[in-house]
Amino acid sequence: MWESILERLENGEMPPDGEPQPTDKDRAAVAKWIESALRDAVNARPTQTPLARRLTNFEYENTVRDLLGFELKLIDSLPKDPFKPYRFNNTAELMQMGQEQIDRYLECARRAMASAIVDPAKPEIHKSRREWKAYGLDRGLGADEISPWGNRRNTPAWGMGLKSFPKTGEYRIRVKASAILPPDITELPLRLVMGYGLNVNSATQQIEPVGTVRLKNSPDDPQVFEFRGRIENHPAQPGRVVNGQRRPDTMTITPQNLYDDGTLNDGRRDLAMPRAVVEWIEFEAPLTDAWPPEHHTRILFESPLRESDPQAYVRAVLQRFMSRAYRRPATREEIDRFVKVYKLVAPELGTLEAAMRETLAMVLVSPQFMYHTIENEDTSRQFELASKLSYFLWGSMPDDELLSLAEEQKLDDAEVIAHQVRRLLKDRRSRDFIHNFTWQWLSLSKLKTVPINRELFPRFLYYVSAGERAGTEVPYRPTIRDHMIGETVGFVAELIRRNASVLSIVDSNFAVLNQPLAAHYGVEGIQGDELRPIAVKPEHRLGGLLTHGSILIGNGTGTAPHPIYRAVWLREAILGDEVPAPPADVPALSDSAGESAEKALTIKDLLAKHRQKESCRECHIRLDPWGIPFERYNAIGRFQPMVPKEGTRVSRFDKKTHKDLAGYAAYLNSINTVEVQAGAEVPQGPEVDGLTELKAFLLSKHEDDIARNILRRLLTYGIGRELTWRDRFAVAELLKQSKKDEHRFQDMIVAICQSETFRGK
Repeated sequence: MWESILERLENGEMPPDGEPQPTDKDRAAVAKWIESALRDAVNARPTQTPLARRLTNFEYENTVRDLLGFELKLIDSLPKDPFKPYRFNNTAELMQMGQEQIDRYLECARRAMASAIVDPAKPEIHKSRREWKAYGLDRGLGADEISPWGNRRNTPAWGMGLKSFPKTGEYRIRVKASAILPPDITELPLRLVMGYGLNVNSATQQIEPVGTVRLKNSPDDPQVFEFRGRIENHPAQPGRVVNGQRRPDTMTITPQNLYDDGTLNDGRRDLAMPRAVVEWIEFEAPLTDAWPPEHHTRILFESPLRESDPQAYVRAVLQRFMSRAYRRPATREEIDRFVKVYKLVAPELGTLEAAMRETLAMVLVSPQFMYHTIENEDTSRQFELASKLSYFLWGSMPDDELLSLAEEQKLDDAEVIAHQVRRLLKDRRSRDFIHNFTWQWLSLSKLKTVPINRELFPRFLYYVSAGERAGTEVPYRPTIRDHMIGETVGFVAELIRRNASVLSIVDSNFAVLNQPLAAHYGVEGIQGDELRPIAVKPEHRLGGLLTHGSILIGNGTGTAPHPIYRAVWLREAILGDEVPAPPADVPALSDSAGESAEKALTIKDLLAKHRQKESCRECHIRLDPWGIPFERYNAIGRFQPMVPKEGTRVSRFDKKTHKDLAGYAAYLNSINTVEVQAGAEVPQGPEVDGLTELKAFLLSKHEDDIARNILRRLLTYGIGRELTWRDRFAVAELLKQSKKDEHRFQDMIVAICQSETFRGK
């Protein structure tokens, strides 16, 4: 409570407007008195007891991957982790463990060990091959050609069916392919997916990507591309029962032409668009080039003990596996416990491999694996710190280098920590941290839940092969909303990679775009589906997070921009404020204003009426001005300075009337005749008109708030608990250091990992 009072005083929000105000001297004296008492309270009990917290589903899947040496998709088999907007789900109070979770974890552990430990005899090898001839069809496409809409009969389910494949093991898919590229188009993304139900009429579609290549070679120079993966990660369609006999499960490998210039739904243009040419596809699984595979011999390693002293061998296997699974040396007592488990199951299961699968599955549901490493009488704090670093920056277990440093007691050295942080951030596994952190920090999940108004935005969502279909996105092809999530995650990743200032989240001189996104935002000259940093100009009206489609759509209604949603996002996600939920008895915006949004002259007028209500004024007078400057960005995240006048009916796209998307855009421009009002007087600030002026104000007057917010969020995510008033002064010291370093992103992360708060001193 006292910290909240102090923050209100410092922000000038207390006493409220209209009440007698203290002098600056008196305000500073009261603030100093409160701060002094808070500091005394912290010094009286400087440390906080760490809380046990289990691995999140994201951390669990990554840890199993790095422990076993191959990737298994397990998250969908686990109960969903909790969700709270703008908060992280890896905090101790949210990471509870129930009976259902234990049962699911045991099921996943058995699946994992069934894949990791194989039987001694080489398995049956399953092979398939299909070839396509280059003869023409009625539509003009060769049988070996794939347009962005697929091939035969307008279905994208053009590929190779598998009626024979193993239950587990690594597969290899080889494809001989090239591309027919029209002038000025340099590449075509060809993706392979594997699963079932990939056709227009299928009621159920379950697929997983195999991989993507970007074809630049012509049919005169066909090339062979190879993909590898685990067959367990791809869904198989259960075989039907016919005359009492169950037919084999089936699966299909489907190549997809993912070329997208932002106008793919603008009529069929098969021969005018880039086409992939696939001559043949080969499938083989499981791979037995080395048998047993490496992931097996990493667990059941070669040793003379296996024959001379089987019990000693079992113990050695357990000691090695458990120490890696626990992220610190397993104790003698812990190993003894699982030796007993092995002895219990071995007589029934018969073989070393089968008994060890079950025993190690039990290791993977033990608390020492399922929970984060915490220092205790058997555990060095160094191993706890190694795990903290890796789960913060990788979302996974520490690697051999971190564990070796922990064993050598070197992780107390600040320079060693700095080097390790930068090493971890350079590793590809840091992408998992950046995606997970950004997804939760900015509450990006809202993007996919907003129903887009198809009457106003008929071409935002499309069904690629046959025009629109109920305005929904196809589940088997990347959509503009997928690209928008990639844009936001990629932007944060680029800031970290460049060690740029965290203030760039408000404004930047680059955006992360690909061709479909560039077309959506109106940026010309961008080709290819790969997201990458692109320099932006003032006329693009991009830069920073505030103009990202993921943010603007996720904080809108799908019909119109919503200044309240966007204001809450700005204050919570960027400025770090805590915006209270509206009281239950407060009516909705349109109801309290006495008229609907459609009848109001402008959203600015509507909000002004809303603030006249006594029950609404207190919050909205501090909230509305932050959202109104977003008004020139519409419900699908495009800059739109003009809108139709009140009562105008917007026609849907019609090929006869509008001919193409350019014609439809011209029609929309012709009816947009009313200028959008986006000016507001921000709290304790000037009148700002639009996002450009709002960004400038934020950077000039709220630099510390923005940097402090990012710092607090990184620290919260890194230590796995919500910060309290006891962390106030530690955060202040980190902010002071960050300011000296110009708030550079990587440097901020390094300072956090070096801090006593993170290390638990």
